Amino acid sequence: MSSLKSSALLQRDPKLFFWLVLFGAVLLLLGLAHAWVNPWLWYETDAIAAGQLWRLWTAHLVHINLWHLAMNLGGFALCCYFFTDIYTRRLLLVWLLFAPLFVSLMMLWVDDTPGTYVGLSGVLHGWLILALLVGFRTHPWVHALVLVLISGRLIWEQLPAYDADYLQGWIDGSVYVNAHLYGAMAGALQALGVIGLRRYRAAGTVGRDC
Repeated sequence: MSSLKSSALLQRDPKLFFWLVLFGAVLLLLGLAHAWVNPWLWYETDAIAAGQLWRLWTAHLVHINLWHLAMNLGGFALCCYFFTDIYTRRLLLVWLLFAPLFVSLMMLWVDDTPGTYVGLSGVLHGWLILALLVGFRTHPWVHALVLVLISGRLIWEQLPAYDADYLQGWIDGSVYVNAHLYGAMAGALQALGVIGLRRYRAAGTVGRDC
């Protein structure tokens, strides 16, 4: 099954496969060098206010430690594996440009988050939500079930009883749950844009044919 999935992606868009692997490699390299690169790349309110705007994007590419990296890199790989028929290079590019910026700005303007933040998990929620919504018609019942589960978890994370420190022993940090929420919102907005654009183009094609 794994070889079939890989071959299907290679046949549909070999260049997409290359860019997915390249992005994974960048995450891996940054993760291995986290002790040196994190202070220059992580989200930090004061640094961003001082003009270091690259942190709005790069904060989502670096991780606290290798366990943190492994969890997020594994999540990214699973998304790419299960949604080979949905993801495209354009979706990847827009996601990389839009989702990190959206999450960071929400953290900056809505939460006024102090201290530092790192990790792909927030925007990774957007990567998953994007695929579930854009590809909803391919397997509606399965996609609906996963959307319900993800929505339920996002709500649970916002409850006072949720333990944001449950991964402390693994990642040496707390889970910043609002990043997950904002990432999901970014994915939904991107999906709505994609669906709306496709419908507009389809309507235009029909109109010209008539």
